[in-house]
This record gives sequence, C-alpha cells and structure tokens, in this order.
Amino acid sequence: MTVALVLADEADAGLRGQLAALGVHQVGAAERTGPGLLTVAAAARAAGERVLVCDGDDAVPEEILVRLLRAGGTAAFTGLRAPAPRTALSCETPAARSGGGALVVDTPDLDALAGAAESLAAAPAAPAAPAAVGALLGELTRRGVTIQVLDAGPDGEGVVAHQIIDPAARDMAVWAAARTLGPAALYGISLGLGLLAALWFTDIATGAQVLAGVTLLSAFLFARAGAQLAAVGAGVRARPAVSWLGAAAGLLTEFAVYAALAVRSGLAVTSGTGNPAGLTGIFGGTLRNVHAASWEGAGPGGVWRLAAAAMLLLGVRWLAELCYEAAVRASAAIFAGSAKRLLGQVIALPAGERYAVIAVTALFFGPRLTFGVLLAWGAVATVYVLARQLASTGRQPLAKGELPAYRGDGVVPRRLGGVVHGMLPPLLPVLTGLLVTCMLAVLGLANLPGLLVLTPAVAMLPAALGARHPHNGRLDWLVPPLLLTGEGVYLAALGFSRLVPPPLVFALLAVVIVRHADLAYRARSGLGLPADAFGLGWDGRMLLAGLAAVLGILPAAYAVLAGYLWLLFGWEFLSAWLRSAGPSLPHRARPIAG
Repeated sequence: MTVALVLADEADAGLRGQLAALGVHQVGAAERTGPGLLTVAAAARAAGERVLVCDGDDAVPEEILVRLLRAGGTAAFTGLRAPAPRTALSCETPAARSGGGALVVDTPDLDALAGAAESLAAAPAAPAAPAAVGALLGELTRRGVTIQVLDAGPDGEGVVAHQIIDPAARDMAVWAAARTLGPAALYGISLGLGLLAALWFTDIATGAQVLAGVTLLSAFLFARAGAQLAAVGAGVRARPAVSWLGAAAGLLTEFAVYAALAVRSGLAVTSGTGNPAGLTGIFGGTLRNVHAASWEGAGPGGVWRLAAAAMLLLGVRWLAELCYEAAVRASAAIFAGSAKRLLGQVIALPAGERYAVIAVTALFFGPRLTFGVLLAWGAVATVYVLARQLASTGRQPLAKGELPAYRGDGVVPRRLGGVVHGMLPPLLPVLTGLLVTCMLAVLGLANLPGLLVLTPAVAMLPAALGARHPHNGRLDWLVPPLLLTGEGVYLAALGFSRLVPPPLVFALLAVVIVRHADLAYRARSGLGLPADAFGLGWDGRMLLAGLAAVLGILPAAYAVLAGYLWLLFGWEFLSAWLRSAGPSLPHRARPIAG
C-alpha cells in the first residue's frame, strides 16, 4: 500500500480518483511553500509504508504513475521538458518547463525523505512546487539514496541501459554526488573514454578490440551516470549547457568510433590480412564470399561510405526525436514497463544496443558487418519509431512557433520566407527537393556536367519559402530532419563521386550533423537562432559545395568548410553555451557535505 501527498492547496477529485484506482489508500495535500515540506517530513515518519510525492499542477501520466508504483525501491519521474522560449523583452536564461513530477520513496528510505524535507524547509529560500520535487530528488541523492529516474534521458531506453548499465550508473551518480562531481565532469570522462575506445578500435589486434569494446561500454556507463545526476540535481539539470554537453559527448563518441572502424579497414588492407576491407574480425574471413563483402565497394572506400550512411541515419533519427518532442511537448521515449514495451525500446535501437552491436560485431566480423547491421537495424528502427510518432501526433495538441528554429536555415531562407509572409506550408517543398536530390544521388552526381551539379541544391531551395511558417501542421515536425537528410545525401554523394578523400567527406558530414544538433538544442533550450549566419545554413553549405564542384576545387572546399565548422563548434560552445549557463536558476544545488 502507498500514501500519497500532492503538493497543491488541495488534491482535486480527479487526481484522488486516479490514485485510488492505482491502489493508493490515503491521499493528502501539502502546501506549496516551505511548511508543506514539513508536512512531507511528518508523513514520512508516520507512514510506515511507501510515500508518493507528486506535483498537483500538471497531472502525471497514468502510465508513469503505474510504473512508479510498481518500481522496486525509490523511483522518480522529473517531468522536465524543454525550457520556455526566451522572449525579445527578456534577457534571462530560460528555466526548464516542468510537467507533473512525482517521487515514490520506498520504506527503507523514509527517514532520509523526512530529513531531506526538513532540511529543505529550514533553508532560507525553501522551494515551492513543482521545484520541491526536484529539490527532494537532489537532497535524497546527497544523502546516498539510490533513485531510479524514469526519464533520465532517451539513452536510458533498451535492455542494455535499463537492465545492465543504469543500475551501476545510479550507484556511480551517488558516488559522484558525494564527491561534488557534477554531470559535466561525468560527461567529460565519458567523452574521454569514448575517444580512447575509438583509438583502440583502429588496431586490428583481437586484444585491442576487446579493450575497445569494454572502454566504449564504460564511456556509456559514465554518460548514463551523468544523465542520472543531471536529472536529480537541483538547478543543474535545467542548465542548457549541461544538457548539450551530454548530447554532444554522445554524438562525438559515436562518430569517432565510426571513423576509427573505417580507418581500421584501410589499415587491415595494407597489413595484408588477406580478407576484404572491413572483414577483419575473428570470423571475418567466413564472409568473404557473401554480398556483405562488396557492399558499397570492396575496398576501404566502401567501408567509409557505409560509415557515412550509418552516421547520417543516426543524425536524422536523433534530430527527428528532438523535433517530435518540440511539436507535441512530450518525450519520444518509450518508457519501459512491460516486456512488450522493453521489446519496443530494443527495436528502436537506442544507444546501449548500438554500443553492444559495435563491440560484438567489430570483434568477431569487422567494421563492414558492423555498419551493415547498424544500417539495417537502424532502418527498421526508423520506420518503427516514426510510425509510433505519426500515430500519436494526431492525438496530441501541437506547439506553435518553436520548430522553425530547428531547421538550421541560413540568411537566404529567412529572407525568402518573408516574401510569402510565412503562408507556404513547409513540408511539400522539402519533400519535392529531397526526392530530386535522392534520385540524382542514386543515378550518380559524377555524371552531371558543369552547372548541372548544382541541381540538387537548387531543387532544395524552394524549401526556403517555408522558413517563416509556424510549422504547426501535424507532420511539420518532420521538416528539420528532412532538410538534414537532403543536405547530408548531397554532400556525401557529391564528395564520394568527385574523388574527395573519404575521411574528409566523413569529417564534413559529421560536423554538419553536429551543427544541426547544436541549433536544435539551442531552440530546445529557448536560445534558438532565427538564421544560422555563421554556420552558413543548410542552403549555404549546399550551394558552396556545388559551386566548388563546378570550379574543380571540391577537396579543398570540403577541407576548409569542415575545419571552419569544427572551429565554430568549439568556439560557440565556449562562448554562447557557457555564457548561457552563467545566470543560474533560482534553486542551485548546495555544496555536498563530506
């Protein structure tokens, strides 16, 4: 049985009925201010059974309440969503919007809950709901309580994360909190381990491959610990810079591993292993006569093409999930509860499953099969996730005005969009341009002479007319990932067909994906740019690449553009992102004693 306390002036009848139907036999209300936390403390000492504390402003989804009440031990749902957009009249850093947060405290942790509530109530500025739920989470973590956070980042999906990594990550988060290590430190360690794993993946020795796989999973462990700590840390979790650091660390780790595996395929050829490029694993030689041995070309260049395709597919899926979240104001995560839901997470190929695929297939069969599995499974996952999202979009109200900042437009689309005053729906022009681009990429851009090589870039330009549309259509959240798809397909096809060194094509495509992700996270954090002037926008980069091909200087243009965008990525993190983290939120995490 469970006792529930609702942080509101009065628990409404609907919420009482919902909780009673779930087996909560006693529902009370606590004030929103400091005295309400004393009520929580008193209830924790007197209950003798599990206590549910939830925010009364926004209803917690029934699915989440069921999972919380069925969870073994102490569990929480933070309910945090993207921060509110910053208005032109305000210079303040936006705070995270909170949905219905809830916390279930198991019986052995009730004394810690009482102490945490009393400590927060005695603080000079006691938090009010919904901040009280987050403050309780942070205080319980500092007291050594292990908390399962249901919405601590999408990378928590899947069997690998949910069943293997996250239990250890929660203990690591408690260890880190006791030593005043923040999420940023754990994300930094994760990135360092990821780059170290990438370095070992370039070695064809079996021992190095085992070490690389273990190091990669260790990087994921630290990343999950950072996400857990960010979710329960008061104040820190809402800082845009910390959120983007965690996302960027994950992307850079995976991209570096992809590049390392492609490099390994070339080193294996020069070392004379006798196997086709990319089939360097323990059993790689058994696949020499199958179609996988020559997919996209039998040489190292074919492996680089597969790596670029896998990376682009990952980036498009990643951006689509962010845009869906912005459109419906809800997470795209499939919260695991039943075996069926956990299976759905596995089909969606989350980060834990991807890392496991890389570690296992790279060791036993080599990079070529690794990328083949990632592409095949990723395609199935994309169809599955998009089908779920499209089915649910029609049942939820759509947000207005935020998605245009996710597009990554340059200066030209902003001006062209003003010509039609935002009246042109954005999806159809994007689909038309993408169709032309993909068809020409399949036929081969090497066959297009002179100015005709600019055809895909010109075909995508009508999409610029929808730049100022509010993107409030049922499917308009697909526009930013489709723009990334068009740009990525064009840059990759153009580079590979015009004999640009494959590592250079990969580097440019990687930084373009990171640029789109950077802009999307800014928009998600209320810091969106109206036009990507410094990054040239998707339109500027496509036109620049096309003109360079016409002039015959494509390799040099790719090198300069990739180098410039990577420098811009580092500079803007040190300037724009860290500056946004300077003004803090009302309730900072207090120093951890001991």
